[in-house]
Amino acid sequence: MKGKILLGCFDVFRDEDVCRSREAYFWLKENKNDAFAARLLTVGWEENRRETEAIAQEDWRAVVFLGNGRGGEHKIEKLGLNAQGTNILDNRNERCGRDVILEEGKAAYFSVWNTEKLLEEMRKKAIPCQLSYYPGLFLCNGSLYRSLHHESGKKEKRPTLLIHLSPEREIAKDLPGILEALQDSLAGI
Repeated sequence: MKGKILLGCFDVFRDEDVCRSREAYFWLKENKNDAFAARLLTVGWEENRRETEAIAQEDWRAVVFLGNGRGGEHKIEKLGLNAQGTNILDNRNERCGRDVILEEGKAAYFSVWNTEKLLEEMRKKAIPCQLSYYPGLFLCNGSLYRSLHHESGKKEKRPTLLIHLSPEREIAKDLPGILEALQDSLAGI
């Protein structure tokens, strides 16, 4: 684990036709890369909480959650919000039951990742992307927020972020460049 970047890839949500994060998980399993490890994450409120807390205790160089986005560009999320959609059903038809992720948490946390450099590196590779400061109210944001909360009290914070993958892009085409850009943007952190 130490020295590797973990990619936390979300499984299919309910009846999604396209699940780029799941595709990314299987692509990485087939195309080994010594700098990265991948984990398929459950799409359930309680399971996701446990999985994210376990990741927070592990010794990764960095953590990147890959979620399923919308639109034609990948979205780099640097901000984790202490909010979740109380009426959103998970894959077990369960609601989260509360509108904040952690009662004791701050309203939001920012990643220490140099997202501007990541954006620049991805654009150099002709990968359409943008920075976003609204990670949504579902499990992707919950994972990012919990991870950033865990790092918030540390002197040296682990770089952590979320990328919402565009359903309109081919993962096999974009993921090699995204992985390279992730590594390049970590230089100096």
